[in-house]
Order: sequence, then C-alpha cells, then structure tokens
Amino acid sequence: MNRPWLTLLLKAGIIVATVYGTVKTADLAWGLGDLGVGLMAWLNIIAILLMHKVAYKCLKDYEQQQDEGKDPVFHPEKLGIKNADYWGTSTSEENLTIEKGELQQPQRR
Repeated sequence: MNRPWLTLLLKAGIIVATVYGTVKTADLAWGLGDLGVGLMAWLNIIAILLMHKVAYKCLKDYEQQQDEGKDPVFHPEKLGIKNADYWGTSTSEENLTIEKGELQQPQRR
C-alpha cells in the first residue's frame, strides 16, 4: 500500500497535534487519553465475553495435558476450533505426531 498523500497527511496531522499540544493546556490531551483508554477497556471486555467459551475449552485442555505429565501443546483441531490459521500449519500436525511418539522430540535449550 504505497500512498504518499496518506503519509503526507499523517505527517501534517502529527505536526498540527504537536503544535496544538505545546500551545494549549493538557486538559484536552488527558480527556482524549481517558476516552481512548475507556474505549479500549470496553472493547476488550466485549472480546472476552465473546471468547469465554473457547478460552475455557483451551484452559481445560491445558490443565488436562499438565495432569497427564505432558508438556502442553495447543491443538485447535482437537478442540473443534476453526480458523486458527497460525496453529493450522504443519507444525500442529508435527506436534500431534510427537505426542503419539512417532517422532523423536527435539531437545529444548
């Protein structure tokens, strides 16, 4: 995404905000900061509420693996979690193979 006008607009906005911040009192800056932190907190609370079932499922799996004396490894496919792209690679399949004892586990340093 190469848009030089967008970069120029961002630079101009930063300069204007800096000049404004040096001339005016900090009340607006603190007010905007409070607004931003409050908004971020509410968005995180909503995300936690939406993800709580999946999170508990993962926690139970983690604790079960620990109770079995294993080094816990996350397998989204075992938990029925879809679209976990980061873990859906061959690494996840290799981890399952290692757990079954079919491959020698690499030494950790």
